Amino acid sequence: MTGDNLNDAIYNRDQKLMETLNFAFAETVVPNDSAVNAIRQIVSAGDDAFDQYVSVDWRGYTLAQEGYALPISALPYVDVTREYWSQSIHKDMSIRGKLYYAFGDHNLSTYDSVNTLLFNKAMAEDLGLPNHYQTILEGGWTLDLMQQNMMLATNDADGDGNWTEADTYGITSHSKQVLPCFWISAGLRCIEKDEEDVPYFALTGNEKFATLYERILSMMHNDHLLFMSDSFPDYANNTLFIGGGALYNIVRVAFLHFYRDMDIDYGIIPYPKYEDTQDTYYSRTEGAYIHIYPITLTQYDLAGAVTEAMACASLNEVIPVYYDVVLKSKYTRDENSTAMLDLIYGNRFYDLGDTLFCGVIRDGVFAGKFKSNDTNLQSTLKGLTKMAQRTIDNYVKAFDALEEQP
Repeated sequence: MTGDNLNDAIYNRDQKLMETLNFAFAETVVPNDSAVNAIRQIVSAGDDAFDQYVSVDWRGYTLAQEGYALPISALPYVDVTREYWSQSIHKDMSIRGKLYYAFGDHNLSTYDSVNTLLFNKAMAEDLGLPNHYQTILEGGWTLDLMQQNMMLATNDADGDGNWTEADTYGITSHSKQVLPCFWISAGLRCIEKDEEDVPYFALTGNEKFATLYERILSMMHNDHLLFMSDSFPDYANNTLFIGGGALYNIVRVAFLHFYRDMDIDYGIIPYPKYEDTQDTYYSRTEGAYIHIYPITLTQYDLAGAVTEAMACASLNEVIPVYYDVVLKSKYTRDENSTAMLDLIYGNRFYDLGDTLFCGVIRDGVFAGKFKSNDTNLQSTLKGLTKMAQRTIDNYVKAFDALEEQP
């Protein structure tokens, strides 16, 4: 117990679970980059010292493909259809209807990993922009309107003709984060599923993606609307936005703490709709951590009971504190922002091309293409399609092979 609301809610949850189920938590922390090899070594040795491991999503799937991890369905008592498990994300994570991993309310990284837009309220008011909150709630927050706002905000403030930190921009972000935030907010995924719940690369021949790709590159590059924060010591701590140099800022929830003491007032909003006919606003989730159950697990009943009870208890005891006390009290500055958080968390997307396969698709190709303003999408897709589909096929085959083992 430290007096911090979230810490103490987690502490109280864990104490109740340990008393009810008669077990004790014991935790070991290793650097993220060495976690996979550490797990391989422990499990390969047949050591059941740990009932579960936690690692970033794509590393966890690597371990599953290699046969080190059990599917969550192997655990008794766990019911991933319940309200404290993330249904909207699971449909993207399953293979042939089977889940190796699942995100529950005990896993706060799925909340931390959601991307939001911050907007400079003082700048919006000075520019006479339409009320963001009212526009969003009425369903009129679109890419067209956002571009209009950014055009009004962008200004060569010192008049020297050189675009630097001394000038004002429509938006600021690390370059690799821009494109996926907007393809997901348009309701698109790089990877979709067929009728057998098998993933496939979905961008080849996708006219909507082609139009969006051209639009976003043109919008961000041609009129100096975007300031890339790649060169900052910590791109998430965007000092340009903190100092009032941009109207919008792309920020993961995990990084909102950088802006808590910002002097200029800001608001939190969802990404815009692709067009006004879109039914709702979509939010991007990426980089979450998953709970890995090793093949050396011996205490199946206890592991399953703890997992299900922790997810359920978190819904009742932790998420209200995280959501209402931390997000709505610490990181938002007005009542309207809390309504925005409800919209942001209401429709989370988990694109495999942005998460498990980001090394091939998002970071492997699109990050560089966006940064260099490479508008030749068809040439990009020509090289990417085979590579992406081969990676996906190998991924599926690895899990199929595991299913065939006795």
